[in-house]
Amino acid sequence: MATAFTGTALVVGADVAGLATALRLARSGWEVVVLDHDVHHGPVPITGPDRHAARRLAALPHDLRYETRRSGVTALHPDRFGVTVEFSDHDDEWFDLVVCAHPCCEAERLPGLCLQTWSRDHVALLYRAVRDTGLPLCAAELLADAFDIHRDDCAAFAWWEATLRPHSIRRAFTRVR
Repeated sequence: MATAFTGTALVVGADVAGLATALRLARSGWEVVVLDHDVHHGPVPITGPDRHAARRLAALPHDLRYETRRSGVTALHPDRFGVTVEFSDHDDEWFDLVVCAHPCCEAERLPGLCLQTWSRDHVALLYRAVRDTGLPLCAAELLADAFDIHRDDCAAFAWWEATLRPHSIRRAFTRVR
């Protein structure tokens, strides 16, 4: 049995999807840093498949290195092995994985990052997957599951998108009616 990949992960955004992703990655042995930009919204309704995910996540108390930074991420520089993250208030840091749970870092503007995809080059645009599916906890849990299942981040991202993408189609279809 292959061992799941673990490493360092930066989760940008401490909303329900960001914290759920951080908890699941921590459970799997990742060293996780969560950035909170003091942008808090009202309560998120947890319905449908997210209820099952919430029940699973409630039993996962793990310590997270939690930081509040006002300035946030100014740039992401992916390479073959991970992502160098530039911050406006301190030195650059390198991470194996960056999960953008909130659109504050504008990761979509990276050169070569396709707008049709939710992930690429060690960066997961979780906020786009949540926006497209309306399933914050399921999207978060599936992303962490992908890294439990697949050793390579490209394979993990491909599995995550293939598993979650049908839910965005159904949601779009039901809105038309």
